[in-house]
Amino acid sequence: MKVLLINPPRLNSIWCGVPDIFNGKDQHLFPPQGIMYLSAYLKKYTDYDVKIMDPNCDLIGLKEIEERIRAYAPDVVGLTAMTHNLIDVHACVKIAKKLNPETHVVLGGPHAMHFREEAISLSGVDAIVFERDGEEPFAEWLETLTGKRRPEEVLGVYYRDSEGVVHRNGERPINRDLSRFPFPDRTGINLRDYYTPGMNGLLATTIVTSRGCPNGCNFCLSTSAFAMRPPKDIVDEMIVCKEMGIEEVLFVDDIFNAPTHRVIDISNEILRRGVKMSWAFKGTIRNTTYEMLKIAKQAGCERGHFGVENGTEEGLRALNKTVMDLEKCRQVFKWCKELDMLGIAYIMIGTPADKDFAEIMKTVEFVRQLDPAFAVYAITSPYPDTPLWKKGAELGLWDEQIWERFMLDPTPERAAEIPTMWNQYMSREELLDAFKKVNRAFYFDPVKIYHSLARCTNMNAVKRIAQGGLAIAKLQLLKAAGKSI
Repeated sequence: MKVLLINPPRLNSIWCGVPDIFNGKDQHLFPPQGIMYLSAYLKKYTDYDVKIMDPNCDLIGLKEIEERIRAYAPDVVGLTAMTHNLIDVHACVKIAKKLNPETHVVLGGPHAMHFREEAISLSGVDAIVFERDGEEPFAEWLETLTGKRRPEEVLGVYYRDSEGVVHRNGERPINRDLSRFPFPDRTGINLRDYYTPGMNGLLATTIVTSRGCPNGCNFCLSTSAFAMRPPKDIVDEMIVCKEMGIEEVLFVDDIFNAPTHRVIDISNEILRRGVKMSWAFKGTIRNTTYEMLKIAKQAGCERGHFGVENGTEEGLRALNKTVMDLEKCRQVFKWCKELDMLGIAYIMIGTPADKDFAEIMKTVEFVRQLDPAFAVYAITSPYPDTPLWKKGAELGLWDEQIWERFMLDPTPERAAEIPTMWNQYMSREELLDAFKKVNRAFYFDPVKIYHSLARCTNMNAVKRIAQGGLAIAKLQLLKAAGKSI
């Protein structure tokens, strides 16, 4: 049986806080970890022929996607489904069914996990895997297609039978042992086509050391049961990456330092085994200590990516980030400087507390005080079914059912109806103009440009910084011309 795993293109993605020019291949391109894990699991435990397709890497459109599906002629097509990317997901589904109506199409990923009914209702979809850990239910489901297992036995799956009737199997028991999964299949992709923000080396990759998130931010749905991999398993993967020629790793967990001691434990394991690699992580200010950063630096950590979120108490409360301490935030970025570690700040503007541009400038001033190596701004975007989205609906800012209608009929016309910014006080144009100004204030600072270039160790790093600068310049020009960003 031939199984094609697709990371759908981002040709018609709905805005989710950051302009497309900052999400393009010139800025960063992460390996498609979800389908890489599936591929590794199938290659280890089955004899299926498995292939990965990532149109975002190859920059191909629907026509070439169709040509590649036709050439491979898969029996099964599995797609990672993101809700904001549903137009392109559905386009791939329709292509697979057009080429061969007998092709079995399975959806997984965040959309299938959070919106089961809408996912299985999408035309052309034969089954969905709604479990966060999709490797085992997907492999078991494929056995039903070869007669080795009965469909009703596979937990974690919704499916349609030959009559089109939807069957809803139950959930699987929670198993927090993530070390049972083989490392993602990095042989199924061209490693050199992918890179991470701020990388210095010639070859970088991402590693996931946990799944789910222990926090409950009101703008996010990533709150499933939290599970962590043991330090030995993580460092084992780093060593495998090192043997493949990979020089840098970005740990892309929602929160790498939850709890604090796991960063210390992982760092100690790296040091104990003598692994020489540069790495970076995404973490929370609350769980960051000087001792944690110090040993992480000793173990090869070069960058800490921190969710600062907002620079005012009002803004943090509006985002349900009440555990955030602005003074602790200042301290963490000071520690990063003392340890010669790059501190990167992720900030949201246009929160429900930002009633005008003056309020946004309070956050900009806070970021100036932090003086991070890089600042990644985003406009607060109310994601479907989050507390923030529901609050907006209660206030009458939008119809709560707009997202549901889009999920059942993902067309550009439906997408255009979806409000993607908190527009209680500031209009879309005002927020976009503010976004342009805050980026210009940070990145067009000559001192900031000098320090960024001074940190570069090779021309590859210079190229990445230049590409980021060009993206910001393009943002200014598009906005000045009155064009969409």
